[in-house]
Amino acid sequence: MGKPRLAAEPILTAESRHQLAPSKRSTPLVRLGRALIPAYLKYALAFTGVEILSPDRILDELRDFQQKRSRLIVAFRHPYGDEPQLIFHVFENMLPRLARKAGSPLKHEPGLRLVHDYAVALWGDAFIRFLLPRAGAMPVYHVKCEAGSLSSIRAVLKDGPNPLGLAPEGQISYHSETLPRIEQGAVRMGFWCASDIERANRTEEVRILPISIHYQYDKRDHRKVVAHVCKLEQLCGLSQGANKIENTLAELLPRLVAVEHRLLAITESFYTATYNYQTPDAHPDESDAQNRQRRWNALLPAALSVAEHALGIDPSRETVVQRMYRVRLEGWARVKPEESLKGLSKLELALADRRTGEGWFAMQHMELVDLMSYHDVSYMENDTPPSDDRIVEHVLNLADLASRLMGGNITNRPNDIRKRAFIVPGDCVNLTALMPEYHAHPKHTAKVATEQLAKNLESCIERYHHETSR
Repeated sequence: MGKPRLAAEPILTAESRHQLAPSKRSTPLVRLGRALIPAYLKYALAFTGVEILSPDRILDELRDFQQKRSRLIVAFRHPYGDEPQLIFHVFENMLPRLARKAGSPLKHEPGLRLVHDYAVALWGDAFIRFLLPRAGAMPVYHVKCEAGSLSSIRAVLKDGPNPLGLAPEGQISYHSETLPRIEQGAVRMGFWCASDIERANRTEEVRILPISIHYQYDKRDHRKVVAHVCKLEQLCGLSQGANKIENTLAELLPRLVAVEHRLLAITESFYTATYNYQTPDAHPDESDAQNRQRRWNALLPAALSVAEHALGIDPSRETVVQRMYRVRLEGWARVKPEESLKGLSKLELALADRRTGEGWFAMQHMELVDLMSYHDVSYMENDTPPSDDRIVEHVLNLADLASRLMGGNITNRPNDIRKRAFIVPGDCVNLTALMPEYHAHPKHTAKVATEQLAKNLESCIERYHHETSR
């Protein structure tokens, strides 16, 4: 047999889903995590440093929370993938240290109770499944109402000794310098809490603290960025360009456009040859960038349709994002079934393996949509020239795309470029102040509060650019 060409080994053997332990912070484990996380960030995730802009904004909110003046949700951006580990270090190590240094220590350690997508425990290994609940993390579903998870989150919000932490995008969003869609989950959870507080005749305000996270990539690793581009060209069958640059990463832009064109053409050809996909007609008046965006936008629903057909899902009138979440839910239900496999005959086990394999292959279409539903050609086209950090993001996204087309997922995403992280807090959204409007018009008020959260996050991005321009 030849060398495997897929980026990841297909899952072809049925295995019952492992149940997570109840979520409860383990003091010994958290203390060990505090000690180990700095080395992990440096050596495993390639961080060279972490800087908090205006840490007093966060510390003031934590003091209000600890003094029972507020209930707090920390809504942190999730554009890269390793923000939860970073946030753990910020809240468990950096902020308490800064508070002590300022002569006003916190009453106790302010670690967050993080909310994570249920699928993390499914694609993660045994260590991840062990770690998540003992670090206090709680799973949540996007298109399934799981009463146990929601009641746990609601209880933590109302009475827990730690703030709640979550990503308002709902998952990784792949772009740091613009704000993609954000979901209403943080706001809805906050209004649950505000309603519970109101019914209990308590006076705490319920606030959402927005935090934007940005990486500045180390110029010493530009050679690694170029190496990723060379590898992409080789994978796509393009002529390989120079393996070094003379000045800035902007020299790579023509090569990156060529790589994206090639990836798009290969993907369209695959869906045309395999699933009879019809590529959209050309528009004579559109630019090259507009053409690429329109073709990607047309391809994604078609890819989801393939997965939905394989999994027996009726897309109904759901959005592309909702359809993607539902494919993920049904795919994992086949790959990691909740039902026990004990007592099945050999024939039934063989069919369970087929069901698992078909679920895994169906989810590969979802992996394409997961990444490319965030793709925005203007992210690279409107800024002339785009910053080096944007270019690195784009290179990593294209490498991720190639990997997913080859059967990979987020765990195969490159993470070898050294970077410095910046934590940028913004103005809180006070949900308690909106309760009169919420009682009268709950859906509209949740929408308004979500829009305000988005504006505050956009202000964080602007502030980052203003205070860290290089």
